[in-house]
Amino acid sequence: MKKNATIVYSIKRSFVKSDISILEALDYNVFQIQSSPKKTLMSFIINRIKEKIKSILYVSRSKIVIIWFNDYHAFIPILFSKLFLKKSVIIVGGYDAIVDKQNRHGLFFKKGIRSTLAKINYSLVSEIWVVHKSLEEGCSYAKEKFNIISGVRSFTNNKKLVIKEISTGYDVRFWDYDRNNEKIGVMTAAYFSDERVINIKGLKIFNELAYLLPDIPFTVVGETKIQIDKFINLNPNVNVLGVQTSTQMKQLYQKNKFYFQGSRLEGLPNSVCEAMLCGCIPIGSKVFGIPDIIGNTGILFDNENDLVQVKDFILSGIGDKDSKQARNRIISKFDISRRIEKIKESIE
Repeated sequence: MKKNATIVYSIKRSFVKSDISILEALDYNVFQIQSSPKKTLMSFIINRIKEKIKSILYVSRSKIVIIWFNDYHAFIPILFSKLFLKKSVIIVGGYDAIVDKQNRHGLFFKKGIRSTLAKINYSLVSEIWVVHKSLEEGCSYAKEKFNIISGVRSFTNNKKLVIKEISTGYDVRFWDYDRNNEKIGVMTAAYFSDERVINIKGLKIFNELAYLLPDIPFTVVGETKIQIDKFINLNPNVNVLGVQTSTQMKQLYQKNKFYFQGSRLEGLPNSVCEAMLCGCIPIGSKVFGIPDIIGNTGILFDNENDLVQVKDFILSGIGDKDSKQARNRIISKFDISRRIEKIKESIE
């Protein structure tokens, strides 16, 4: 007889879909509670009512409740997991373990009901899974350079809290390296929905690098809700695309030679791993999980002053051998099988 699990989320991103597939592969019947992030009072109330009803129906029959990200949507399912004596887990991805004062960003930036509730969630949940170890104790480099407070333990006094590092995993068969494609260009991707994301993801630095390399095409992927060129005077060699499907992203990764991740804060960025699997050489800032992803397969930079060094790296004649090395690093460290095994160990 199949066991039941409940997964709770606000947006059904690729990593949520992946975990649903993992649970199903582990022979679980998966119940889903989705609370879309709408900002009207009525939608907020409706979400909480739906969470209560579905928690009664689903959590009571489940062995475990897994919640992607800490926020309002986590509170009621956690309460019912305590009531029904079920194991509960919050998966922390980044936003729910940082405060970036400069960009007024992070779940704990403002003191109020939301941040108080989030702290209660951390105190009540059975376990916390962080996608990278820096989200437990914090990233000292981000603190020193950007004054970013980070790490779950920075926001809770519960020293008995069980925190495990369970990295996200990737389907190495889907994200493949097509050696027949001639790779050229540099790309970066995110959900660029407001000016804060532009600042957080280092898009201005990306544009500065494009200025230094006017003969190389640069591509920004993920413009949504805003026009990026209203905030940045983009160089002529920078092309901007909207949000893409997974298949379209794979084609872009396969086409571009380099992937740029200039973030000031992150968890374990999916796009870097996906791009490296598709043979992109990574260029990244030295924060949170980015150095662990890149290792010695690309280049890490400290700030804008390093861009000449990055430019020289791009022009240094990197080829197929380097692309294979980047792909092999992700296969060895972040294959989906590793996440499956760790989740199995934690829930069985």
